Amino acid sequence: MNTWVLLGVAIAWLVVNLRWIVLYRDGQVFDIDEAGYFGMALNNHGAALRDGALGWFEAVEAPGIQAPLLPALTSLHFFATGTGTVAAFVVPLLAGVALILLTHAVANRVAGRPFAWIATVLVATAPGVLYETRAYHFALPAAVMTMAAIYCLIRSEGLSKPKFVVLFALFVGLMPLSRTMAIAFVPGLVLAALIQAVCAEDRRRGLKWFAVAAGVAIGVAAIWLVPNGVGVFKYLTGFGYGKQSVEFGSKAGVFNPAAWYERFKLLISDHGLPYALLLCAGLAVAIFVAIRSFRSAPAKESLRAMVASPLFPLALLVGVGALAVLSSKNTGTAFFLPLIPSMAILAMWGLYRVHPALRRALPYAMAVLALVVVVPMVDLRLPTARLWDAELPLLGVTKISDGRGVPQIYGEVGSRATEPLSLETVLDWRAVSLWAADQVVVNHAVGGSTAFGFRDRLFNTNTVQLEMLRKFGYGVALPQISPTDDGNTGPDYLSWLTVYRNSNNGDASKTCLLFTATGTVNEFEPKVDPPAMASAAEAAGFTPIATHPLPNGRLVTLWHRPQPTCVPS
Repeated sequence: MNTWVLLGVAIAWLVVNLRWIVLYRDGQVFDIDEAGYFGMALNNHGAALRDGALGWFEAVEAPGIQAPLLPALTSLHFFATGTGTVAAFVVPLLAGVALILLTHAVANRVAGRPFAWIATVLVATAPGVLYETRAYHFALPAAVMTMAAIYCLIRSEGLSKPKFVVLFALFVGLMPLSRTMAIAFVPGLVLAALIQAVCAEDRRRGLKWFAVAAGVAIGVAAIWLVPNGVGVFKYLTGFGYGKQSVEFGSKAGVFNPAAWYERFKLLISDHGLPYALLLCAGLAVAIFVAIRSFRSAPAKESLRAMVASPLFPLALLVGVGALAVLSSKNTGTAFFLPLIPSMAILAMWGLYRVHPALRRALPYAMAVLALVVVVPMVDLRLPTARLWDAELPLLGVTKISDGRGVPQIYGEVGSRATEPLSLETVLDWRAVSLWAADQVVVNHAVGGSTAFGFRDRLFNTNTVQLEMLRKFGYGVALPQISPTDDGNTGPDYLSWLTVYRNSNNGDASKTCLLFTATGTVNEFEPKVDPPAMASAAEAAGFTPIATHPLPNGRLVTLWHRPQPTCVPS
């Protein structure tokens, strides 16, 4: 009976989110990340159509720094769903359902069915989970792979059941393939498995299966990481710990209070204040309960029970994962999400165990919280869907709830509007990317590269690449200025346009086309200086040949300079 109820809840959750996507994402704009990932899926799908399974595999394995799992799965279901906008969200939707089911399964192992329902409701109604279900990002697939690995490790019972050991290893190997930054969470699970193997009654058998698990995990991850490892390493170290990381955060350090404060603000940004406070309060109580339990029995017995507990891998994942997140300035997009189900279960366990009265009250408290956080996200037409924030002591402007999705947040930065972008505005945004894609072909730049001297959120290298793939079935080299990496002065721009540098997206010094834009509306920080970029373009030998307005009021200029790669074939 419980299984059917759980499936019913999962299906209802799926229908609610599918309805939201159909109503408010069909035909709408993609943010820069979504456009890039969707372009990867189209590229994989096109390769499969042209060259079959081998072509698809080669496209998935093509050199790159972005994890391949989400685009690869999407490219396969495109055969059944078509390549429309709504179809792009099939994998995130199913990933959300899988996360709910896995959370319930793990929580049931922790403290039984009643507790499992409390934890499941907390994860299913998490604003960050709902938001990522409606966005074409990597966060949800990474969370599913992480939670699946935890479930299999718990079911392996100290690495004593080979089937679950192998499955655990498979999901650990898939974690980096679901999102490159998920590599940071792998050590927590590996350490949990190793400690359980060492502490097993049959240590030799436990270590043997740990070695098997390590081999399987490495083998799975190596499918993509071996051919792309160098690029991924540079990407992770550059954006995680190098100078590029400052574009996504400013504070780091396990012993830096400012870093902890910034991560708490990030948790609020992802999930809203009520949810963030509940998680943090529950985790604090869980630590208290764990210490109380540890002190109530002999140390050796308590340690053995702790390692054998299904909470052990959850706690180690959250602890090691928190250290990884705190050690980098890059706060990224939904970096916390793979940790959220484990944090939710640990927090609820602490509140569930601290006092019988609280245990009885917890289901009612969860029901109230679910209503508070979910109602704003049911429908954009509800007045509660608008961003609700407040000026609070110490925290400053703090989000309480927000029912908007990607198009509302990125379509007009700073706006509180909840309406979908108008059809006219959406068509205008797509028209400028189509125009840019056509200019690449008309000016014979397919064999060369086309540079972007600015970084608009909705018109950029990824949106143009997406239109190239949609219209022509192939992509082109599109290097984009990085003010942090390349410098942010006129001489830096001129150097970027004239001096060779190794880039994942192409070499700007050999480009024959360049897009620049006036103004800085909707521009990523740090913002490019438009007049200085235009002056650098002239100094580098470019001549303006066309212009096109953006819906946000900016004016795009297309520049051309003679290059051997820009001649009729």
